[in-house]
Amino acid sequence: MALFFLSAESIQGQENPSRYLDSVTRQYSGLKDYMVDVRVHFDIEAIKAPDMQAKLYYKSPDKIKVESKGVFFLPRGVGYFNPSAFKPEDFESRILERLTYEGRNAVRLQLTPKEMKRDSQRIVLIIDTDRNLILRIDTLTVEGREIRAAINYGRFGDFELPTHIGLQLEAPPAEADKGKEFVPFAHKTQRVAGKVDITYSNYKVNSGLSDEIFKETDPMKSK
Repeated sequence: MALFFLSAESIQGQENPSRYLDSVTRQYSGLKDYMVDVRVHFDIEAIKAPDMQAKLYYKSPDKIKVESKGVFFLPRGVGYFNPSAFKPEDFESRILERLTYEGRNAVRLQLTPKEMKRDSQRIVLIIDTDRNLILRIDTLTVEGREIRAAINYGRFGDFELPTHIGLQLEAPPAEADKGKEFVPFAHKTQRVAGKVDITYSNYKVNSGLSDEIFKETDPMKSK
């Protein structure tokens, strides 16, 4: 019996890889808004940071607000769930491989932003092709910061939404000059590496959030 294996180039030539992004975003077309409690735990080398808690508000397509009694930071791009973050029309996409990931049929998809900016990222997604869910997001910025995000989901109403995002971080010392992504990045002489666990609970979905809620959002708290 002969066995045949398809290379990434062969797979790429047989189908449009952007259809996987379209399948992910399409199943959330009915998600108008949500609010959720967020808890962030840091486990980062040589850095002590307390757990942070907040309430997060999201409204389609891209409104976000964080309410916290103290300082609160989320990593840009992976710290909160935005189903329109990977719109097919915004990226050139390429299939790297098909695989089984945590027992699921999946595909690894490489994304390149069509509009390259100073802080553009190289992005690789692992997508569950049966449930149309993003299970992992790997990013590498031009500054050398690496973030690997593994996502677990639960069902809330008609939607699968994250219950936990586990981040693996590695950032060069120069990242400290930014001082915008995480409080621990304020250390200027160390390469920052470690883990961040983000837990989500008490979702309220499609409750009709008003635009007024988002008018005074502090942008530093959602980056």
